[in-house]
Amino acid sequence: MSIAAALFDMDGTLTDSEILWFEAEKAVFARYGKPWNDGDQNDLIGRAIEDSCRLIIERLDLALGIDELAQMLIEEVVHQAKTHGMPWRPGARELLTSLGEAGIPTALVTSSFSEFAQLALEAAPAGTLSVAVTGDMLPSGKGKPDPYPYRLAAQKLGVEITSCIAFEDSQPGVRSAHASGALTVAIPFQVPIPDLDNLVIVDSLEDLSVADLHQLMAARQ
Repeated sequence: MSIAAALFDMDGTLTDSEILWFEAEKAVFARYGKPWNDGDQNDLIGRAIEDSCRLIIERLDLALGIDELAQMLIEEVVHQAKTHGMPWRPGARELLTSLGEAGIPTALVTSSFSEFAQLALEAAPAGTLSVAVTGDMLPSGKGKPDPYPYRLAAQKLGVEITSCIAFEDSQPGVRSAHASGALTVAIPFQVPIPDLDNLVIVDSLEDLSVADLHQLMAARQ
């Protein structure tokens, strides 16, 4: 079985943008006199933004609606990215470039909203990430860890999800990709990875070549 497409999470997988989210969260919550630390932020990694906002509102006892808080966070994280730039994870741009040269289509599958994801799409190597599935495209309740985002990406590319390789770094993201039927590669970053059957775990995208990915797909078959 050949690789039909490679599907990438954004925050923590392709980009080191969790630091941007952390700074955005601290800035927004400081307006309400609420503290925010690394442990709090780690609880949000990989979650759909509506789920994150629901958790935040409960934890910090904020008198805000979910949509209101989501918009505030999105505006602030976009400001952070435009101010500091979108940082890429080691090996991310190189792997995207190699996949593009090999004629393997790539897609972005992220819980972040399109306004923020667009900054990564614009900075990605030319000819890559031709499809994007973002958090604001998804029906309520269909964000990660639901498999729907990855299945939607495969549908948009016109390929079978079981012929795709998905790359993730978080608990919700890994569960989403794994349940979708894609061959799932986890790159642990800031949070533990779930113990799932046939999950491939690597230390870094730097450790992967297109040839390695073909071997992983062949081994799965």
